[in-house]
Amino acid sequence: MRRLFAVDGLACAGCARGLQRRLSELPGMTQARVHYLTGSALLDWNEDRQNRDGIATAVRQAGYRLIDRHSPEDLIQRLDAQMKTIAIRLAIAVLAGMWSMALAIVLYTSRLDGQTAWWLAAASGVFVFPVLWAGRGILWMGWKSLQLREPTMDLLVSVGASGATILSVFALAQGRSEVWFDAAAMLVTLLLLARLIDLRGRRSALVALLAMQDAAPDMALVQTGVVRRTMPAAQVPVDAIVIVDAGATITVDGVVLQGQSLLNRAVLTGESCPVPVGPGERVDAGSINLDRRLTLRVDRESGDREIDRLGGSVALEIARGGAETGLAERCAAIVSKIIPLAALVTLLLELAHGESAEAALVTALTVLVGMCPCALALAVPLVRMHTAKMAVQQGWRIREPQAFERLATVDSVVFDKTGTLTKGQPSFESVNPEDGFTCKMVLDCAALAETGLSHPLARAITATTGEQGAGGLRGDRHAEASDSQGRHIRVSSAATLIGDATTLQVTRDGMLLGRLVFADQLLPETKIVLTQLWRHGLRLHVASGDAAGPTKRVGAALGIDPDCVISEQTPRQKAELIRKLGDQTVFVGDGVNDAPALAASACGIAVASAHPSARSTADVVIEHGGIDRLPQIFAMARRARYIGQTNLVLAVIYNAGLLPLLVLGHAGPGTAAIAMAASSLSVTANAARMQIASANPG
Repeated sequence: MRRLFAVDGLACAGCARGLQRRLSELPGMTQARVHYLTGSALLDWNEDRQNRDGIATAVRQAGYRLIDRHSPEDLIQRLDAQMKTIAIRLAIAVLAGMWSMALAIVLYTSRLDGQTAWWLAAASGVFVFPVLWAGRGILWMGWKSLQLREPTMDLLVSVGASGATILSVFALAQGRSEVWFDAAAMLVTLLLLARLIDLRGRRSALVALLAMQDAAPDMALVQTGVVRRTMPAAQVPVDAIVIVDAGATITVDGVVLQGQSLLNRAVLTGESCPVPVGPGERVDAGSINLDRRLTLRVDRESGDREIDRLGGSVALEIARGGAETGLAERCAAIVSKIIPLAALVTLLLELAHGESAEAALVTALTVLVGMCPCALALAVPLVRMHTAKMAVQQGWRIREPQAFERLATVDSVVFDKTGTLTKGQPSFESVNPEDGFTCKMVLDCAALAETGLSHPLARAITATTGEQGAGGLRGDRHAEASDSQGRHIRVSSAATLIGDATTLQVTRDGMLLGRLVFADQLLPETKIVLTQLWRHGLRLHVASGDAAGPTKRVGAALGIDPDCVISEQTPRQKAELIRKLGDQTVFVGDGVNDAPALAASACGIAVASAHPSARSTADVVIEHGGIDRLPQIFAMARRARYIGQTNLVLAVIYNAGLLPLLVLGHAGPGTAAIAMAASSLSVTANAARMQIASANPG
């Protein structure tokens, strides 16, 4: 049994990982993927050994609630409310924490008499308590991570902030001014900021699903007997008769009862070339009726349309990713186990050496706070902040930082064809006249028939020749007109293709004048960009919903291995291809039909001309330009990963170097505070190298 559920109450990515582990351990559970950003759980289980009630009970015992499905709209409303709450708490933490840290700086940098220093330390403590109130949810999430056996940054920060506060209060009670309130304030404030960014990421993931719904308009013209009325597509029942005028977008899935026309199905296939339809053939919501009025009989209700199923595919692909663990999170999990253990060992050693319980406790708390993970908490977020800023400056946007960082290690890139590698519109390429006729004669005759008609091939012809005559007439799968001498001109699909390209034949009074060849032209930068990516060791693939001929033609022009050029791919087949190639595969696309593949890939990249659903689903969105930005994006990902790893090493070296001094009692609170500040400054300076690299690309 496979089901996609919603999970109510997930507060952090660590909670999702812990719940995923707990569900995976249930009897009969073959696969469990809990995705924090969308609050979803994709579960596979053996119904002979497990049932839904048992799964719901396990989720409830973990502190959450399993429900069938949230609507994206409801979830977005909840997230908006949470974001508002977190934003208010962050503002309180910043305002109060700023004063707490300012007073601490005075203590660190000034020579003060004991009484003045004590009062400044106490004032710093007064300002830290609003920060702790604002971040009280962090303590709860840290406790939840313990219950789920998944130590997280929440637990690490909870331990550090709580220890710093307890030790500081203890020091004030003894009349000393060596306090750590500023460390507690900084840790809580940073994590609140990270939580707000996380919520924005969750919201954008849900917007991707809503964009799938927006790909088809809401209203349909329904005919009952001789009466026609407009009604929301969601209310149109199966077997209803719907009228779709020429130029309108189809809002229902159904079968053609009357009429013949051409459809633009780019929203589903990515290919903009018109597709002929007639009685008995199926049409899908989101397609554009180019030619003549169609009468349809609805065969799928709203929610079960192909466009809705495509949205469901996106939800499945997002959920299939499950709960991931980044390098910073893995380090946090390890350090969060080491720090309390080191403090406990210190306490026992101090007592064993005859120290008083009070002195032993102070030394243990000093270890706990001295190893406070300020540098570790800053290590990756600072790099992400600089990278995001540079990305905006260079014309692209990072929607999911963790996915962007995976670009540094991927080995394959799959490209959509139409609109990504090519211009997305057919253009006139060549004319092949029959003996006795000239190229100009064939083109002028074709323009007579195609002038005034609105479809891609007609526009391609008139863009070459200019409009001719008063306008042609669109017939059943052809265009026609009469020339100045009354001869009948007809343009129709050619029975014989030329070089696997889209081909039209032009006749006059039934005599073949010649054939016109059309192709979707490669974008000017395509060859250069793909060559650069290939030189970096990436395997390149093309996956298109277009026919075999045009797709192979593009692959051959780019020098891509024919086995890596795949045509006639449905949206689901594209996503399956991504999974087949492995979890180190990037997908680059632009259409609604690309959304499942973008969600399934290690990092989905949408170009500037992409449909809103593709832009919302992609992890990286190119705002200005096309694939010419890809080498720059890959290079920045590699640099960000390197600097992030360097920061983590610096943070770990700080903890490893300070631990023996703290345990042996050779470093007091003042020394530890200076070391902690130096560590934080080191990772801050290292992260700034991202900006330096951007300013000096050479």
